[in-house]
Amino acid sequence: MKDGKETKAPHVMLVSKRFNEVSKLVVSELVSRKGVAERAACIEKWAAIADICRCLQNYNGVLQICAALENSSIHRLKQTWQYVTKQSKQTVEKLLNLVTTNARFKNMREALHRCDPPCIPYLGMYLTDLSFIEEGTPNVTENGLINFCKMRMLAHVLMEVRRYHQAPYAIEQRQEVSI
Repeated sequence: MKDGKETKAPHVMLVSKRFNEVSKLVVSELVSRKGVAERAACIEKWAAIADICRCLQNYNGVLQICAALENSSIHRLKQTWQYVTKQSKQTVEKLLNLVTTNARFKNMREALHRCDPPCIPYLGMYLTDLSFIEEGTPNVTENGLINFCKMRMLAHVLMEVRRYHQAPYAIEQRQEVSI
């Protein structure tokens, strides 16, 4: 899907763009703080937001924030991280462990399989799955027949994405939080 991906999958491109925008926002918020204590407080706030995303089963949101916290511009702020509370550091470590790419997102996949929709999975994980299946498995068997094994693998991934997409993710608006 390299050529023409903006026209072939515009919604996927929008999801990807939004992921990057949120991560950049978090990085920008952190590096724009004047002092070490302000940056540490900001890290703690974003760690708390990421943990709320986890509680809301918004795994995409968790990964957006964790990607920002792992960004080299943030990760290298050694003095700032020394000011971050032990509890916030533990929260960040727990979240990073949840969204680690090790073993093809094993921890996140397990969390997703344990949760009941609604939830917001990280779409990139499924795009990677589809890409590996598409590139690593031929469409046709050695006998010249359609490779139904490949089609079943693709269908399994697409059905899982659809499972999460079908359940509405409605958050009740609270007036005291609204702008």
